[in-house]
Amino acid sequence: MKRSLFITLMVFVAAVAVYQWAYPTYSYRYRLTIDIETDGKLHSGSSVVEVIWYAHLMPALVSFSSELRGQAALVDLGPRGVVVATLVANDWGEHNTNAGWGALWLVPRAFGVEDTIDGLPAVTRLRGKRKLGLNNLPRLLWFSNPQDPHTAKTILVDEIASVLGPSARFAGASVEMTSDPLVIDIRQKLPWVDLYPDTNRLYLPNNLAIGSYMFIGAAP
Repeated sequence: MKRSLFITLMVFVAAVAVYQWAYPTYSYRYRLTIDIETDGKLHSGSSVVEVIWYAHLMPALVSFSSELRGQAALVDLGPRGVVVATLVANDWGEHNTNAGWGALWLVPRAFGVEDTIDGLPAVTRLRGKRKLGLNNLPRLLWFSNPQDPHTAKTILVDEIASVLGPSARFAGASVEMTSDPLVIDIRQKLPWVDLYPDTNRLYLPNNLAIGSYMFIGAAP
């Protein structure tokens, strides 16, 4: 009986190993940091984001699917409100030329790695830190009142001075590969975030739809 159970267990372990080899999962974590200067003072916001890609049994239909964990980076500007680098942009891709890439694409673009089936193993081995160019920034939302989601406005980096005041400027952004733990505390600044799951988004003017996955990724 024990021998039969042992053989069954070994077959199961071998089957799992073969499956993981044939249909791998790739994951990595990075810290996104956004810097904005106002009145000569530097304001920084950062968060750890985890990206996971899952291979599928039927690659002819969908070869890989993705998942984001962690939360959006938030820059607290005091009386000027907050700026949030959302996890997703419109259509999970480019939204505007200098403020609109989803969190999936920032690292491979910053390190010059194609985030495709062939490039995924290389992305998981990346180390170090890279500054983000103006053509590789997350979609930025400004909340003049972070307690009220209706005050959300998409903001480009070259609009910061005109929107936040002449002393305000975009001071840079970076991504750094890390193994730091994920921290979810954005609800302290945006207490309404759970009221708008992706199935019940808040629709605002200028085609802006607010959903919780913009700010908090999937649960680990």
